[in-house]
Amino acid sequence: MVSAGLPGGPRERGLLPLAKGMDSAMTRRWNNVVASLLGTGLILTLSCARARVPLAAGPGRMEALAGLDAVNAVLAKRTGSCVLVFHTPRSAPCRGMLQSIRQALPGLGAEAVIYTVDTDSDPLIGAALGIGSVPVVVFLRDGSEVDRWSAYRPTAMVRGALRRFFAPWPARLPA
Repeated sequence: MVSAGLPGGPRERGLLPLAKGMDSAMTRRWNNVVASLLGTGLILTLSCARARVPLAAGPGRMEALAGLDAVNAVLAKRTGSCVLVFHTPRSAPCRGMLQSIRQALPGLGAEAVIYTVDTDSDPLIGAALGIGSVPVVVFLRDGSEVDRWSAYRPTAMVRGALRRFFAPWPARLPA
């Protein structure tokens, strides 16, 4: 169910519900299905006018964490949203993932915080947190893991996922 390269728009292929004849429960169920498929990567792109949510002015920020104590301090915070990116500088997929994230930063909003963790600098970090191969991207909201990627993703997918993750609260609710 990959939408890339198929003829016609998403509505013509039945990927988006039509407003006429759909009740709110049906729309909520459909939105949950689409959100699940987007999270698993089965749908690469999805065009929808409602998906374009204005974010707070200003670019997001990227900060490097050094050591297991710094990572544990971020994990201990129980408020807000952040993303942890575990990487190694000698890996091409890691460098590509970091570049994709840097390209997405200007459109994320001032409240977006992305922490990078170099697993080569402290091998205990990977062992303590169950990080095997890198890159690993962990999405945290209010101290709980919401999603995790354990492989390289294309720039467009990274940008879309980060925009949805850091969107203001009402925009994250199913319609």
